[in-house]
Amino acid sequence: MFSYEPRPSFVHRLDPRIKVLYPFIIGILSVLLNWNFVYALLLFTVIPWILVRPSATRVRVVLTLVFTPAIGLIWSQGMFYITSHSNAHLFFVFPPTLSWLGTPGLSTDGLLYGVQQAGRVIVALSASLILLLTTTPAEIIWAFYKFRMPAAVGLAFTVALRFLPQLIERTTVLLQVLQLRGYDLSRPRWWEVAAWPGYITRVVIAIPTITVPLLIGSLRSTSVTAMVVDARAFGTKRERTSLHQYRLTTDDYYAIGVLALVILLTLALILLHIANRQA
Repeated sequence: MFSYEPRPSFVHRLDPRIKVLYPFIIGILSVLLNWNFVYALLLFTVIPWILVRPSATRVRVVLTLVFTPAIGLIWSQGMFYITSHSNAHLFFVFPPTLSWLGTPGLSTDGLLYGVQQAGRVIVALSASLILLLTTTPAEIIWAFYKFRMPAAVGLAFTVALRFLPQLIERTTVLLQVLQLRGYDLSRPRWWEVAAWPGYITRVVIAIPTITVPLLIGSLRSTSVTAMVVDARAFGTKRERTSLHQYRLTTDDYYAIGVLALVILLTLALILLHIANRQA
């Protein structure tokens, strides 16, 4: 679900250097812009996904990967971003039995602040995952080499970019294996209040069962990756050669023009004090 998917799309045909620069540019712009303009930038990052037209299964996986950390960020900021000692801004006040959490309750100010910060996370993930699904590892390494950076940096970037999706994919497989062996992980409906304590208990019990094979699988995958890199004599020569040499085409110039236009528009909005990030 997270590997390179070959397709005859406009994004796939772009020069790897443009696709590597794309998430960096979008990430920097999301930091400079105010939060409401960040969500406008999010609409821009959706355009490459429309051009790629991934399968419905990949869309569901990508949406899960993008919005899961965003929801966690919103929830955590709602609990721990407290702007006042009064309870007027609290959406929900925790009972004394939950005082060990270190927060008096769920804050409306914190939830709003979490929504503002989550936009930057969503934008960065959306721009990064399009690189992962439309660019091979060899192309990423080639792009870094053309940027006069060590090829090892491109390899490390590729491995790091693929680590979290592979971890989620392995976790999903392990959960399915547990269920195939008869372990009940079926989630009850929201109105089945009596069934939720049993479900939470089963999930907590399953965590050690999942963690150990997940750790072993990650170590094995790392070892195999290292052996593959060594078998291909990676890093033995400073001057690298490549089977495919990419040159800028008309599509690349269109993409460069669009990115340049977005950068200029962002700088203009900041200089005019329209989209400045609030302190």
